Amino acid sequence: MERHDIVRWLLLAGIAAGIGFVILSTVGIFTRPGFDLKRHAISMLSLGDRGWIMIATFIGSGLLTLLCAVGLRFAGAGELWGPILIGFYGAGLILAGIFQAPAGLGFPPGTAADLQPVMDTGAKLHSAGFMLAFGSLIVACFIFATGFWQAGLSGCAVLSIAAGLAIPAFIAAGISNSMAPGVAFYVAAVLAWLWLGALAWQRTGHIATI
Repeated sequence: MERHDIVRWLLLAGIAAGIGFVILSTVGIFTRPGFDLKRHAISMLSLGDRGWIMIATFIGSGLLTLLCAVGLRFAGAGELWGPILIGFYGAGLILAGIFQAPAGLGFPPGTAADLQPVMDTGAKLHSAGFMLAFGSLIVACFIFATGFWQAGLSGCAVLSIAAGLAIPAFIAAGISNSMAPGVAFYVAAVLAWLWLGALAWQRTGHIATI
């Protein structure tokens, strides 16, 4: 297998990560008894009898994202820090999968509806993974936007800037409860995966000569 073929597969791993994460989390939203996206963040799908599916989704998508970060580095995208930040995004997902979100607000079934999530050590580490993942990806959006702009790819630059602004806006809306937290975080996650998938796909067209 040629080197550029290996890099292409590494980049496609990032697309696969996003597709898998969005599909599996969306299925969980509509099939898990007691789950209400208006009240519950998708990370709470890692709780309960079928929680292992979401745990595997976090860890698996994180590992695939790490492979994509390697591919971006070999493809010459984002110079050094862009791929490193995408790697941090993957690492944050893995951390969020290893340590679960706290139970509360009626989920999983059997939990009191008025119980507020208790932020024990595991929950704090889960939140740290969340912040590492999204914080890294948001900064990466602007780093890649700069590279696109310098390369004359203004359309890609604008889309990266838009993603870098929209993702934290939805997260802030969820944290402040100006929008249903679960919905806001879900939209932010979908936007993050759409941007990463578009980035990886764009780079597959620029690796034939490496």
